[in-house]
Amino acid sequence: MTGGEASGALVAEVASARGGFRLEVAVRVERGELLAVLGPNGSGKSTLLATLAGLIAPTEGVVRLGDRELARRAPGVPATIDLPVAQRSVGLLGQEPLLFRHLSVIENVAFGPRAQGRGTSTARLDAMTWLERVGAADLARRRPAELSGGQQQRVAIARTLAARPELLLLDEPFAALDVPTAAAMRRLIGELCAETATPTILVTHDPLDAIVLAQRAAILHDGRIAQLGPVAEVLGHPATPFVAALAGVNLATGVATGSGGVEITGADGARLLLVPAEQHAGVPAVGAPASAVFSPAAVHVAPLADTGVAASGALVPNRWIGTVSLLQPAPGGVRLTTDEHPGFAVDLPGATAVALELRPGARLAFTVAAAEVSVRASG
Repeated sequence: MTGGEASGALVAEVASARGGFRLEVAVRVERGELLAVLGPNGSGKSTLLATLAGLIAPTEGVVRLGDRELARRAPGVPATIDLPVAQRSVGLLGQEPLLFRHLSVIENVAFGPRAQGRGTSTARLDAMTWLERVGAADLARRRPAELSGGQQQRVAIARTLAARPELLLLDEPFAALDVPTAAAMRRLIGELCAETATPTILVTHDPLDAIVLAQRAAILHDGRIAQLGPVAEVLGHPATPFVAALAGVNLATGVATGSGGVEITGADGARLLLVPAEQHAGVPAVGAPASAVFSPAAVHVAPLADTGVAASGALVPNRWIGTVSLLQPAPGGVRLTTDEHPGFAVDLPGATAVALELRPGARLAFTVAAAEVSVRASG
């Protein structure tokens, strides 16, 4: 077991500075919970992990793990609690295994237990136990240079957990792995985190990591948390264009209407009213900032002649008349955008695209089923 049996929840309310960048976050991760943190490059993900791991000190705030304070600093006060990295009981695993190349696999994994004062035989026994857990016991006598990338990452996981961390920080640990190996590593991390009940933060650019492993997701943007909630909610209705792109959905921002929908103003004043089939709790007030989400594949496309509607710009819920501006390949078909709403992607099967005789400049009618529209307050 790791230190999960003794660890408690992570509570961090901190501000940290790196050069001209400032991070301000408040986050809580329960014992046994895995929180996925997503965000664009430069949003503060690495600064967050470095602050929690003790690699950089917060400029103010507190980091607490169970009943232990790892760091505390008040603004303008030099005195602070700032435990050294070796005393924090925090495991940090990145996409590079960073194994000691001059040591065998078993000595790499035994390094943490030995540094914590366990005897050589006990440390090696612990190391062998963890190597067995990650399916790498047969690699014990090899050196890192003799291992594949996936094997090295398995050993790195064993080394991290053999130190019995009370908090586990994962910095894109699957990014450098091929698809089958990454899938195996996700399964392994998920099983071990559930078994050890260690609070875990996973930084990732891949929504699949969040879907498979996390209970909640936090979206960092410009050093602050822009969205935090259950994974299904965050990816199902993203609050930022970055996450919408990751989740593969269209995010439309505008103002709430009396129909429970959102009115969007596109290029050259083109208007679009998106209305959901059902209104949920928390419907935004009329005139308040709001957003709508729908899938590119949920859009029905038809020639204008088939709709019986003139291209007059009449505002009809969930429909717009558009001019095809760009055609791109998409899995199984074609993705297009329109001049009127260039931020929206529309995905069509190849057969449908051929039947429509798609080409730039074509005028078409676009409709989204109300059941495919989700509306939330924004801002």
